[in-house]
Amino acid sequence: MMTAMRTTALVLLLSSASTLAAAHDFCLLPEPARAEPGAPLLIAMHVSDVFPGAPVPWRTGRIVDFFATDSKGRWDVVDPVIEGDPAKARITLRAPGTAVIALSTDATYIELKPEEFEAYLLHEGNAAVLEARRKSGRAQTPGRERYTRHVKTVVNAAGPQASVALTRAGLPLEIVPETDLARVRPKGRLPVRVFSGADAYVDAQICATWAGRNGGHDTYAWCGRTDGAGRVQVPIEQPGWQMIRTTRMIPLRDDPKADWQSFWTALTFEVGPAPEGPER
Repeated sequence: MMTAMRTTALVLLLSSASTLAAAHDFCLLPEPARAEPGAPLLIAMHVSDVFPGAPVPWRTGRIVDFFATDSKGRWDVVDPVIEGDPAKARITLRAPGTAVIALSTDATYIELKPEEFEAYLLHEGNAAVLEARRKSGRAQTPGRERYTRHVKTVVNAAGPQASVALTRAGLPLEIVPETDLARVRPKGRLPVRVFSGADAYVDAQICATWAGRNGGHDTYAWCGRTDGAGRVQVPIEQPGWQMIRTTRMIPLRDDPKADWQSFWTALTFEVGPAPEGPER
C-alpha cells in the first residue's frame, strides 16, 4: 500500500515537470449537496490540483454523455440550462432520495517530454507502462497520450433509496461503493470496487482525499491498490466532501497522434459528521 508520504515523494518528482496538466483532477460537485424533486440543482465542473478547487466554466462542447441514475433508473440529461459565473448546468431531480450524476468527456491529446511522462506515470502508479516503454526502447521518447474523463457525483447521499449509489452507471472506468453511503462515518472505511468496462480493475492505484485538506498539489490523503477482484477499503478520515479517483492507461495502435489511451475517473460524495456520543 502506498502511504501519503510515498505519494508526496512522487509528486515532488512530478513537480519538476514544466506542465502538470495531465495530473490535475476533474470532478463534479452538486450545489447544494441535497435537493428535493422539482427543485433546481446546479452541477459544477471542478478541475484542480488540490480538491475541490474552484469551479470552472461548464464545457458543453466536451461532453459526450451526461446522465443521472435514481430509483426509477437512468435518464439522460439533454440540453440543461447553463447559468451562473462560472457557468454550471442546472438540472431537476425527478424522484426523491439518492441520485448519481455522471458525465463523460471526449478525447483530449497531450504530449509530454520523456522525463515529464515518466514522472507522471510514477505519480499515477503506472509501473506497467513504464516497463513497456523501457522494454520497447522508447523510454526516451515523448509521451503521446489521448485521455478521457468519466466522473460521478452523489446527490442526497444519506437520503432514501441510498442503494442507487451502489449500482454501476456503465462508465468505461468507474468506482462503485459497496456499502450505503449514509452509514459512512469519519475514521471509518468505505469498501469500493473498481471496474474497467465490464471487468474488475485489478492492482489499480486508487487515491482518496477530502475537501479542505491541503497537502500540496496533486497529493492525496491516502493511496492504495485494488485486490484481485478490484476491491479496496478506502479510509474516510474527515467529514465533508470526499473524492476517490483512479486512472487506467492502455497502449494505442490505431491513432497517429497518440501511443497511449488513459481513462480518468472520480467519485465525489458527502460524508456527515460523526454522531455525538456512542452510536446505537
